[in-house]
Amino acid sequence: MTRAVFLDAGHTLLYAHPDLGTIYTQVTAAFGVDLPPARFAAVFGPVFKVAVQEYASQAHASDEQDYAMWRAITGRIHAGLPELADVDFEAWFQALYHRFGESSAWSVYDDVVPVLRRLRERGLILGVVSNWDSRLQAISDGLGLTELVDFLVISARAGVRKPDPGIFQQALKQAGVTPEEALHVGDVPEEDIDGARRAGIRGVLIERRARLPGHPAPAGTPLIRSLHELEALL
Repeated sequence: MTRAVFLDAGHTLLYAHPDLGTIYTQVTAAFGVDLPPARFAAVFGPVFKVAVQEYASQAHASDEQDYAMWRAITGRIHAGLPELADVDFEAWFQALYHRFGESSAWSVYDDVVPVLRRLRERGLILGVVSNWDSRLQAISDGLGLTELVDFLVISARAGVRKPDPGIFQQALKQAGVTPEEALHVGDVPEEDIDGARRAGIRGVLIERRARLPGHPAPAGTPLIRSLHELEALL
């Protein structure tokens, strides 16, 4: 019997609002450069994918590590756009890092509030398990997400990141349940599904957007496109 449901944060519960490219465009405009959101989105995707693969092999997590990762990602984006050649990188990076730490840069999907409320009414223990830095706490608080769940396990504070089973074990301890009594929902197979399985937890893949190349859905893993579909799996 499922007693606890763990959920990833980015692209499972929340997303950059109105979208990542637009936020980059807005921040960059303050530096006197006008680039359309699509330009940033096109460069960000491949850069982010490579960075995640680089850091995925590092089980240890900290705010310092995540800061270094985002600085590297932003540096590659800056280098990949000739229009930014005259924009001071450090100032630009700091402005972006600050902006993405604000809850107003994020929004929860439409199904999040009603589904989480129904799950709590059913007596389920709810926890967020996310590879993120400590900024996620303020973002979650500002979006009203924190009050909808029982706890947040944030990799930078937990000291370990998905897919290492250690982060899931911390969630199990906070929930007071066994692995067989928990289920984890996330959008990245390598982190959410493989990581959950390594901890003995059943995984559910949520596909909010088109599946990224190189991120196939694991065979035998339930696939949902809305949290509304999750209730039928409990």
